[in-house]
Amino acid sequence: TTFKGQLTRIVGSKCVEMIEVGPAHTGGDAIVHAPDDRTVFTGDILFINGHPIVWAGPIGNWISACDMIMTLDAENIVPGHGPATDKRGVARVRDYLVYIRDEARKRHDAGMGALEAARSIALDDFEGWGDAERIAVNVATLYREFGDASAPSDAGVLFGWMAQLWKDRK
Repeated sequence: TTFKGQLTRIVGSKCVEMIEVGPAHTGGDAIVHAPDDRTVFTGDILFINGHPIVWAGPIGNWISACDMIMTLDAENIVPGHGPATDKRGVARVRDYLVYIRDEARKRHDAGMGALEAARSIALDDFEGWGDAERIAVNVATLYREFGDASAPSDAGVLFGWMAQLWKDRK
């Protein structure tokens, strides 16, 4: 079964709500809410203790998805990446997304190129999270969102950028 928007099913005796929240990480992002169990399965909307990677965007959809998860009556949140969390984990991912959006916008508006911008964004508040080099993809996606047609979308180029940043940070 495919769906758009929201789809509710009864599985056994449990109500299960499937909610479309993308595109964000990819074009087909959805979460699953089991209200009776106060549990949300977020798929790739949440990366806990790791830098998320924005392949599709727009990033505003991802921020909105985090906001929506925060409104659900859920105490158990199962991310697509990393350990189970609570709403504090959702808030940290949201904080990261807002931060990189705002920092990338400043650099874009100042005329800085996407790779240079990715290199210059401090990630101190997210130290200890894995895969910091993903900032390269995130900034390129944001630059395209800001209207910069020169920011690459080719996965091969973006993986090359991530490799450069990984080497730079070691």
